[in-house]
Amino acid sequence: MLPITRTRDFKKFLIAATVVFVIAVSVISRVTFKGVEDQYNLPIENWSLGLFVIQGAWVFIYSIMFTIIGSLPFAFYFLGPKSNHDS
Repeated sequence: MLPITRTRDFKKFLIAATVVFVIAVSVISRVTFKGVEDQYNLPIENWSLGLFVIQGAWVFIYSIMFTIIGSLPFAFYFLGPKSNHDS
């Protein structure tokens, strides 16, 4: 295992990335499922299993992508090089 995975900063990064993922899933799932209901005038009670699977796959894919993009600043902050001088 890499030595960086045992550091406190890596654990803080994982917590931040998890929070970003939860936010992304909640926002994207709301937009995706509500969008299908509005666009096709199809209440969720009338959805087929295939439609749930397809929309769930889109939510998962987009959530992963937004988590990667949203976690980049946290990666630079927590995992980037540390300055040793006081200025």
